[in-house]
Amino acid sequence: MITGIVTASQLNLRAGPSTSDRRLGSLPRGTTLEILALAGRWYRVRAGALEGFVHGDFIRLLDPNPASGFLKDRAPLLGVPLEPEEPRRLAPANGATARERLVIRVWNQQGGLIQPVTEELRLAAAAAVAVLCVESSGRSFDAGGRLIVRFESHVFLRQWGPENEAAFHAHFRFDPRQPWKKHEFRTGPDRPWESFHGDQDAEWKAFSFARSFSEHAALRSISMGGPQIMGFNFARLGYDSPGEMFDAFRSGARHQLLGFFDFVKGPGSTSAMLQALQRSDFAGFATLYNGPGQAAEYAERIEADVDCFRRLQCAEA
Repeated sequence: MITGIVTASQLNLRAGPSTSDRRLGSLPRGTTLEILALAGRWYRVRAGALEGFVHGDFIRLLDPNPASGFLKDRAPLLGVPLEPEEPRRLAPANGATARERLVIRVWNQQGGLIQPVTEELRLAAAAAVAVLCVESSGRSFDAGGRLIVRFESHVFLRQWGPENEAAFHAHFRFDPRQPWKKHEFRTGPDRPWESFHGDQDAEWKAFSFARSFSEHAALRSISMGGPQIMGFNFARLGYDSPGEMFDAFRSGARHQLLGFFDFVKGPGSTSAMLQALQRSDFAGFATLYNGPGQAAEYAERIEADVDCFRRLQCAEA
């Protein structure tokens, strides 16, 4: 049984999953509910003798198994084929858009593993496909076989810069008002500043230069692989160090995909991030996954790719 707790001061219980549906009662903060089913961004619940629908934004699910472990450590998942079986594969129609081809490629490359994991997590496969499309266009490695990375200068400032501020500002810079923008580096005070986002050769050059100052801090300051998870999140994925996570992600797309699901799920059986994705609360998910800076933009792109994947599945049916 899955249970949840009301977080709003008073939460309306309704006859259906809409604010236009009849109000059945009001549940005060702290009320424990039995979760019966998911209905979009709503839950069908039972509270004592009452049964109805409440909005998921005001429910915190209680983890029934807070020490369930990590998907990456489950031997059966290491043997599941990455690619889906032929009947489940998607084919682009004549005139398919570039985005449709991307969604199809991600599914056809990783859908064999996406399907059973999303079923276990009670998560729409479309949501997982969409996040992978948005994060790195579904790429795990570049054309040369290197792990896709994105070096974040502002994160390196937090990880290494506080005790090395002069050295940091001599070699790295970013827009302090929008710290995810205008990232540049230079190898010496007499060298020109170089931008590096959007080019893997340049990303690796900046990352490698940062590693020359601190291997540990540099590894914590990159997002890795297809899911673009920051290295400082290594423990949430079940790794003992960012270097261990880096080596696992470099070893293959399977470890990146399982790392994505472990990051979303956390070490238990549920998390706020997973719950947001289950409810199609893409803005809430993006805020937790990437931070609030570009959450609205990420949410819009995720929703568009979810819709795209579902259209493609319907066309194949």
